[in-house]
Amino acid sequence: MESTNITVTIAFLAGLASFLSPCVLPLVPGYISLISGISIDRLKSDGGASARRAVIINSLAFNAGLSMIFLALGAAAGWIGSSIVANPWVRIAGGIIIIIFGLHLMGLLRISALYRDTRFLSSDKPRGVLGSFTLGLAFAAGWTPCIGPILGGILGLAATTGHWRSGLTLSAFYAAGLAVPFLLTGLGLNQFLTFYSRFRKHLHKVEVVSGLVLVLIGALIASGYATRLASSRLASVLPNLEAWVGSRAKISTGESPTQKNAAYPLAPDVQFTTLDGRTVRLSDFRGRVVLLNFWATWCLPCRDEIPELNLMQRDMEAQGLTIIGVAWDDTAEGVKEFQKEIPQSYTVLLGGENVQQQFGGIPSLPTTFIIDREGRIRQKIIGARDRSGFEAAIKPVLGAQLAE
Repeated sequence: MESTNITVTIAFLAGLASFLSPCVLPLVPGYISLISGISIDRLKSDGGASARRAVIINSLAFNAGLSMIFLALGAAAGWIGSSIVANPWVRIAGGIIIIIFGLHLMGLLRISALYRDTRFLSSDKPRGVLGSFTLGLAFAAGWTPCIGPILGGILGLAATTGHWRSGLTLSAFYAAGLAVPFLLTGLGLNQFLTFYSRFRKHLHKVEVVSGLVLVLIGALIASGYATRLASSRLASVLPNLEAWVGSRAKISTGESPTQKNAAYPLAPDVQFTTLDGRTVRLSDFRGRVVLLNFWATWCLPCRDEIPELNLMQRDMEAQGLTIIGVAWDDTAEGVKEFQKEIPQSYTVLLGGENVQQQFGGIPSLPTTFIIDREGRIRQKIIGARDRSGFEAAIKPVLGAQLAE
């Protein structure tokens, strides 16, 4: 769900830290020589067009192999997280484990089992592109004392997103942080060796900084703030995203509600399903101001909004407000089970994920649309809001005169 936010930056930097770690950086020239079948001496002396071509092709295959493993792990972590992220004890335990990984990397807590390296590096040259791809799979699947804890932290962060797509995105950025510099090294080995001769004295500092980041990630996960960060941080980098969304959907997010209603785009007349299986269209609510809230049972910031939405529905219904929660969950049974824990006194419908593209895409949960009585979108709100934040957007629309 989250795309261009701080969590993907953390994931990319974590991948870069993995590349710069003592378990990887010194071995990079050997890996490049192994997968390309070209000696390090020849690589240092350029080696000609054929050598560069061999390095590029086999490096891409190697990176594709390691990326496939990371993507699978990230998607699995996000999918599993959708089932467990709402359990505070599981979340706290996961955060503590990541903090322990961080302390281990910093050298403050020595865990002998984490010093095992399960990668297998054969001295035989892999056979072509397929061999390089297989070697990449083996590299990513094996545990290393440096990469293992860092990857564990990113997978923990992926789990807090509560969705396999979000986990896939985070792991993709992690893989890019590791794979891109690997490929660049193959294209300029002499420059890499010069860099390494200067940087090698700082390798332990990379571990310490990585450990600090893991401690921070673990604390965010244990406190529950990581999910809030993943869902709402996008609002702070919204301008570029909104420019893109606006070009596709022409949805206004900051214009004055005193402008003519015709200046606002009509909301798509999408079809939803009630929890008892009936079909409902968005146009059925014309004549009322609609707060359309896309949410999910596994989304922690969404859960925090629900009591506020309950109160607003009670207090502002007579003024013409209808709150609709559109769930991304697949089954009505899951939502009904959720409502036993957190009641929702407003309309709840199914089918959020199926209609997201008609709203210009839903980059993060929760995402809320304010729709006026004529069915026009007045505002798009990405991330969680408290009651005062919602009312600031709703009251001008409730009080606005209908365009003649």
